[in-house]
Amino acid sequence: MDSLNGRTAVITGAASGIGLELAHRFGREGMNLVLADVEAPALDTASAALSDAGYPVESMVVDVRELEAIQALEALARERFTNVHVLCNNAGVGGGGSVADLDNLELWKWVIDIDLWGVIYGCKAFLPAMIEHGEPCHVVNTASMAGLGSTPGMGAYSVAKYGVVALSETLSMEMSQDAPQVGVSVLCPAFVRTAIADSGRNLPDDLKTQVEERMANASPEQAAMSDFISALVEGGISTEIVADAVHDAVMNNNFWILTHDDSRPHVLGRAKSIVEGINPKIGFASNN
Repeated sequence: MDSLNGRTAVITGAASGIGLELAHRFGREGMNLVLADVEAPALDTASAALSDAGYPVESMVVDVRELEAIQALEALARERFTNVHVLCNNAGVGGGGSVADLDNLELWKWVIDIDLWGVIYGCKAFLPAMIEHGEPCHVVNTASMAGLGSTPGMGAYSVAKYGVVALSETLSMEMSQDAPQVGVSVLCPAFVRTAIADSGRNLPDDLKTQVEERMANASPEQAAMSDFISALVEGGISTEIVADAVHDAVMNNNFWILTHDDSRPHVLGRAKSIVEGINPKIGFASNN
């Protein structure tokens, strides 16, 4: 895209973290902003701050697990600003736990519904009009380095993020054939200073009780791992670095957005293991 000024960006998960930083970054480029998040108070605060900064802003409380809610968001964006030019399917949560644990199926479903189905619904709801209007536009789907390599105890998260990578690759190839004015990127950061380690704040009440009980009865090893992940998130890169990388990918039509140079050897190592038939081993961890 040659310019973002006067064009419209839609961002899910926009009330905090990477999503909020994307809104600020695109706002500075002169874009209209349509923000969505499930946390109403945080969304109101973010919208007010962006509006006070002089950016045209519209917002809507949206649970990305619901197709109808995302369709309503798409209708709101078109009603307020007409054409959408940048779509950031960014809303996401962490968690899920191990594969063998039969007691966490509902938690798995919650994670996958948000992290994968939320992206699928976003593409389904917004792409038809983006293709039809024919102007240069771009889709950014937030995955993770966990979509390029797995970690024990993060099964649901990795399953969802692998799915986002596959969806994005497929969409990129389809658009290059059918609608070349639609660029596609997949964002695969490792650890970023966000509130993803506190994703449980948005759990439904029944699941929140279940998770709190499980944490209260966690083994010392499980508690240590949770603390370790939280520390890695706290020590991660800033959201500003991620937003700059997304902006550059949109402008230059780059598909892969890898924000951490030290994660690239893991990708190469995993590819080498695949072609050489080496069994998976522990040593890869990430978040979005």
